[in-house]
Amino acid sequence: MSEARAKGINFVGMVKFLRTQREAALELLPESLRHYLDDQISVASWYPEEDMIGLVRVLAKLMPPGQEEPLVLIGRINARQHIEGVYNHLFESPDLLTLPLRAVALWKSMHDSGDFKIVLDAGEATVELSDYGHPSREMCVMVRPYLEEFFRASGIEKVDVEKQACCLDGASTCRYQVRWEPAGG
Repeated sequence: MSEARAKGINFVGMVKFLRTQREAALELLPESLRHYLDDQISVASWYPEEDMIGLVRVLAKLMPPGQEEPLVLIGRINARQHIEGVYNHLFESPDLLTLPLRAVALWKSMHDSGDFKIVLDAGEATVELSDYGHPSREMCVMVRPYLEEFFRASGIEKVDVEKQACCLDGASTCRYQVRWEPAGG
């Protein structure tokens, strides 16, 4: 398989923030990633997933302290930017029954590797990611809050996401169990 790639939309917000912290970012960024501080990032271009995770690591170190762990906040912010920005058309009608199709469309539009699927059941869903080309602990942490925001954008208010399996720990897929309360419940 070729090098796993991510769409530039995943880079834009991070790079903008890192540019505001240029001196600190230059100290933390490996030489191979410093060009992102000067390059124009195209939301539609493909970039190495490995670079994305390298930028995430530095971003997490430079984020101001807050209520949430930096990687959790990054996952949440990424989801909101995707849901409210370029991919908002996928959420114009937040119908739960089309959520699995919207999730696959969203994943495939941002990553060139990985099989992402959601299986719905009454008040819960199983989410699986397999064959992802650049798994990392950082991505593991960011996916949970991303899923929370994704399900909220589909009209669900109280969402609980639990990671059940991880390919980095030897499982064949990364698997999350998502549970929610019915609207008004």
